[in-house]
Amino acid sequence: MACKAEVLSKYGVCAVDRSPVHRLVVLACTAALTACGGSGSAPATGVSVVAEGSTKTPETTPAPSPTPTATPAPSPRGQIGVSAVPASYYGTERIWANLAYRASEWMNVVGGLNQYGNPNTAGRIFLQAPNDVLLGKATRITCTWQGNGAAFVNGSVPNWVKSDTRTISFVWQPAGPPGKHGGVWFDLSGSDGTFRDLDCREPSVVANGRLDQRYVDDMKLYSVVRFLDWSTANSNAPISWATRSLPNHQRSGTFTGDQPLEDQIEIANAIGGDAWFTIPWNADDDYIRRMATLIRDTLKGKAYFETGNEVWNWMFKVTGQAQAEGEAANLAGSGNKWDNMFLRYAQKTIEQNKIVTDVFKAQPNRLVRVASFQSGNTVAMNIFLRYPDAINWVDAFADAPYFGVNDLNTTTRYTGTQADLFAKVEVERKKSIALTSNIAAAAKKLGKLSMIYEGGNGTISSEINADINEEMQRSPLMEAAYDRYLADLRAVHTGPIMLYNSTGPTSRFGSWGQHEFTGQPLANAPKRRAIMTAVGAR
Repeated sequence: MACKAEVLSKYGVCAVDRSPVHRLVVLACTAALTACGGSGSAPATGVSVVAEGSTKTPETTPAPSPTPTATPAPSPRGQIGVSAVPASYYGTERIWANLAYRASEWMNVVGGLNQYGNPNTAGRIFLQAPNDVLLGKATRITCTWQGNGAAFVNGSVPNWVKSDTRTISFVWQPAGPPGKHGGVWFDLSGSDGTFRDLDCREPSVVANGRLDQRYVDDMKLYSVVRFLDWSTANSNAPISWATRSLPNHQRSGTFTGDQPLEDQIEIANAIGGDAWFTIPWNADDDYIRRMATLIRDTLKGKAYFETGNEVWNWMFKVTGQAQAEGEAANLAGSGNKWDNMFLRYAQKTIEQNKIVTDVFKAQPNRLVRVASFQSGNTVAMNIFLRYPDAINWVDAFADAPYFGVNDLNTTTRYTGTQADLFAKVEVERKKSIALTSNIAAAAKKLGKLSMIYEGGNGTISSEINADINEEMQRSPLMEAAYDRYLADLRAVHTGPIMLYNSTGPTSRFGSWGQHEFTGQPLANAPKRRAIMTAVGAR
């Protein structure tokens, strides 16, 4: 890693990429800080950490303006939310009743795309795995479509299947133990440009609108859904209303992460929850206004808005852009040049939030405007608040108190017990609570909400210890750790506790999902059990 030592030493920033597209940890916090001579377990410089149960004295924070914007009343204290995973053929989250919908982009396209977003002549698309295949059961799938063209289905099927009758059926075979689904793809050939409305599903599937009812039931556990990985926030690609993804269209071309806003709103409404949207840094003003208007008019619950994602994190392109823009405008003046990044983050947040606030001016209690920082880093928060009037354009401050150990991420085999590991996990868990308490205390002093935008256990391992990590992630001791983690977070913060993420496989790269696949038996999902206990669902 090319380490930005000045930034790390001043702000305690560790660069982490959870690789939202592939759900892999590319670089752990500890490795980043160690490369610069720091410690992954140390709190950010300038942030005080106190033992649990002691009195916290928050750091000095700017005084509010004489007439601050009214902070929205918090939702019931202790809400638990989650980052939603988009549909993907390589993922384990079945969202849509139609297994073909947005599971992949069209590949090997011949003749370009027609007005429906499908190939004019030929192309290939991968399907999302159905629930029963994820449970290890062979499942019959039927695909139908409109227009002309021959279809071929191949992959995890007993035999290659072909049809030109606008319908095709096949049996999807599991590729191994539960959670291992293999791949099935649909090839289109010989179309005349009229191919459209591809729909693949099991005959027995129960739909809730376009959604799979089992997904809706799973997600009802959460009060708020964050749609970070459904936007271009991480790719940092420019976006306009004319170029955004549209509902009922497949992904196409170079995928930037953008998913239809209508899809996100449909999910939030179906579960009866609030929604958290990340506004891409490079979205134009027209896009932001139309986005906010669509959300205001069609979302039933509250709307949380956040500018970009982890603007503090140098693993993301947006951070370098914010730094460059801040320097170009000389926002820090003769001060530390690295302050430009946080000052530009404040400036950009104000610019975007002015538009959103205007759209919601008749319904201010439905709007929550969030600014996010590395866990516990009130130094960065204070720099952000130095920008003129920044405090009046933010309702809530959030951070991401992950916790985990590095004992498994070594070249040698770990020889301790699971109990040994979890004793160390508990130490790190307490440190994460102490850090996030700094943000909570500072927000409280300012009369603002506090919350976490992401969080959870982030332990990764080397290949030699992968099986130990998998055992750790599924251990009943993980449920107990999450019981304490959630209880402490709910006691500290006044806003929702947003976990990352809803669903994901367990491997040497960690276990970022609250369960591993849609329909996973609860006995094998300790984190989900803890969440259910916390919200009274058990």
